[in-house]
Amino acid sequence: MSSRPWRVRGVGLAAAALAAAGLLAACGSNNNSGSGSSSGPSGLVTGSFGSGAPFVANFNPFSPAATDPTFGMIYEPLMFFDTAKAGVVEPWLATSYAWSNGGRSITFQLRHGVKWSDGKPFTSADVAYNFELRKSSPALNGYGLPIAGATTSGPYTVTINFSQPVYSDLYLIAGKSYIVPEHVWKNITNPATNLDSKPVGTGAYQVASVSPQVMELTANPHYYLPGLPKIKTYRFLTYSGNNTMDTAVENGQLGWSGAFIANINKTYLAKDTKYALVDLPLAVDFLIPNMEKGPQAALPVRQAISDAIDRSYISQAVYNGYAPPTDPEGLLLPNFTNIASPAALSDKFGGADPAAAKKALQAAGYKLGSNGMFSTPSGQPLSVNIKVVTGYTDYISILQIMQSELKAAGIGMTYTQEAYSVWAADQDSGNFQFLISSAGYTPIPYYFYYNLLDSAGTRPLGQGTGVTGDYGRYTNATVNSLLTKIAGTTDTSAQNAAFAQIESVMKGQLPDIPLMEAQDEIEFNGHMVTGYPTKADPYAAAAIWLSPDDGWVAARLKPAS
Repeated sequence: MSSRPWRVRGVGLAAAALAAAGLLAACGSNNNSGSGSSSGPSGLVTGSFGSGAPFVANFNPFSPAATDPTFGMIYEPLMFFDTAKAGVVEPWLATSYAWSNGGRSITFQLRHGVKWSDGKPFTSADVAYNFELRKSSPALNGYGLPIAGATTSGPYTVTINFSQPVYSDLYLIAGKSYIVPEHVWKNITNPATNLDSKPVGTGAYQVASVSPQVMELTANPHYYLPGLPKIKTYRFLTYSGNNTMDTAVENGQLGWSGAFIANINKTYLAKDTKYALVDLPLAVDFLIPNMEKGPQAALPVRQAISDAIDRSYISQAVYNGYAPPTDPEGLLLPNFTNIASPAALSDKFGGADPAAAKKALQAAGYKLGSNGMFSTPSGQPLSVNIKVVTGYTDYISILQIMQSELKAAGIGMTYTQEAYSVWAADQDSGNFQFLISSAGYTPIPYYFYYNLLDSAGTRPLGQGTGVTGDYGRYTNATVNSLLTKIAGTTDTSAQNAAFAQIESVMKGQLPDIPLMEAQDEIEFNGHMVTGYPTKADPYAAAAIWLSPDDGWVAARLKPAS
């Protein structure tokens, strides 16, 4: 499995219309109405977040190692930003908000009648406590919000104050800050390290049991939305690798999963008409080059590599066409159509063009030898290495195809498989020539490019602590300035003009080499479950491992009749 989201950096941008108006846009989906059977939740759905490490009962939303259900299923944010449909925002714990004080204050009106899973009432004091808690410790304020304090006015109104305007941070404030109960957490000595193994949340589910291989959640009897949740029990399993998980999916043992299955049309969908595949574009696969050291730091090499790749062939060979080539601007479409320039909307990659690749290299002084392979202007063989996570079988298949494609263009290529922990450390420290990875998994277009390109938060090569984006150490003052401009205005025309310039840089300079839409194939077994998001009704991202969308979906799935 390869489609896990990048860690998100600490500055965000909500849609300008939302920031300016302070309104929640209704999605209009029947799945969001909260209507359902009055008989209560029923049934059991077995799912898997993917192959990985054994489960640990860590449900601390301030912990980077918290388990997936922590965010959305157990603890909830104030508002829901639909990752699958950028610009759609739904009420969650809050029903509305209003800016004041020049963007330095935001006041939320909270939903009435909400209870914690222990039966105690949820109030504005809980929300104020959470933001004061984040203010008190950088370790708890993961997004670096400039919180000045929080005040309440009655049980359902809370105002969060900041030391500077934060229009651009609405998504982080309302969509990514998960609310914990004051009456529990005020007694916790060290909130940053507490495992919170028996969490008390407002979410639709509470923890029933956790073992290394099995985690079970059960419906919260105090959940506040009428008719939700509809499923009584979720049982999550972990697997040692893709092959064992794929077998479980193909045999109908999982109701909700996110496996990469080769030849999925034949091995899964053709087996049973009730088996369903949901493929909503949420991210883009890239080759991430180290821009400070190595042959790939030279633009002609990146251009030649990009020219040599046949993205359409790779999509068909590896993904059955479910992950089509992206555009040369590397923009996630159609999700971010509202900020795409006319060029990005019409631009497409062609097939492999080894002649164009060779031309770009020869024009830059690279020499084509009698063996058909290039050497650098200094006489060294031109070869690059790409690091990939062990077990990401789809990415490994891509790299195997790319080896022959690059060889046809006179470029040597090797790849190195690493355990995820090693790969992540190399990613953060810059210990690579290329990485194959994905970027996206956000409803905010600004985040998408900021995470890829802004150099403000990078560290020198060899220093990984605190690096949460721009892993290739790309530095472009103009791009940084454009991103700052986007974040500093609610004028959509000005934002779109800046986005267009960034898109042009992506195409022309290839700070990251776009490949294709990231594989986001999510499987649902119709014998177990119905009511999942689809392309016709993308009421949330269907990905079982993407929070908090997975919590939004979990509450709305229905047991199969």
